[in-house]
Amino acid sequence: MLLDIKNVCLVPNTPKGIFKISLCLTLMVFVLTMTPTSTFLQITKQAAAAPLTKVSVTPDSNVKNERATYNFFLTTGTTGTIKTIEITFPSSFDLADIRFIERSGIGTGTLSVVGSTIKYTVTSAVSVAAGSNIKLVIGRIIATGEGSHTVSIKTLTSGGGTIDGPTTSSSFVIKAISSADILDNTITSSDIADNTITGNEISPGFMVRKTVSDDDAGHAVGWDPNGVKNQLRISEPNAKADSLVFIAIFNNFPSACTGNSSIDPSPAIFVTCSTAIGDHAQLNYILFNLPNQVVTSSLPVSESTISSPFDSIGPNE
Repeated sequence: MLLDIKNVCLVPNTPKGIFKISLCLTLMVFVLTMTPTSTFLQITKQAAAAPLTKVSVTPDSNVKNERATYNFFLTTGTTGTIKTIEITFPSSFDLADIRFIERSGIGTGTLSVVGSTIKYTVTSAVSVAAGSNIKLVIGRIIATGEGSHTVSIKTLTSGGGTIDGPTTSSSFVIKAISSADILDNTITSSDIADNTITGNEISPGFMVRKTVSDDDAGHAVGWDPNGVKNQLRISEPNAKADSLVFIAIFNNFPSACTGNSSIDPSPAIFVTCSTAIGDHAQLNYILFNLPNQVVTSSLPVSESTISSPFDSIGPNE
């Protein structure tokens, strides 16, 4: 409104123009007097918004379509009372299931998502000095597109006025996993964080552990110990002809038992014990399907090259 009044008041220096300028000055004083202080300060603050500095984003995984935790770093350019921090992503990011993890340099708050923008709203707006470092850590962000990306970050007052920004972050790269990323010896223990692989991540086609009791479920797969048989055939869909099977039988069963696999006429394991398997015995087994590596030697072996430490000792020595 002030700009509109100013434009109207630009008139030539004539008696009529002087009267018009006086009227305009009166109107400007009236507008400034009637405008709420908070609104006027908000307009002033928006005009004075500075860029944030040191804006960067570091995802803990740069793999496409993988849930990752993102670290956001920013430094304020202006002293202001921050109520909201807005982080705007490209449309190729899935923010539907985000989780707040931690923060520093800013008060406690809550997360919300509007379109491609994450909003961190401080519970109680806090005054933050210029040059202050703020960090937000947000999890379960999914990048659905490859390439180099940036985000835009800005800080706002309780009234929605911009304090700093929007400022574009440094770029970060998202890529898809290719066969070169998972070649032999490219993944080592240092690439796998502790406690991130559990039984749920291991395919039963590679390794499976099962407990079979002497009950209806056990009988259905062939485990029906009765004190007569010392070998039982257990249906196991993951068994292969060369699977490795480790057997343990509980409930005070002292005999030694072994296990082997078969696919004829259907995948199964055979449990063989030195004595008859007693009633109520519980079967526990682990089945491995590992690639077979045959140990060979490059050195020729023949009778003439084999010597014994006894060759030089006579019969009476």
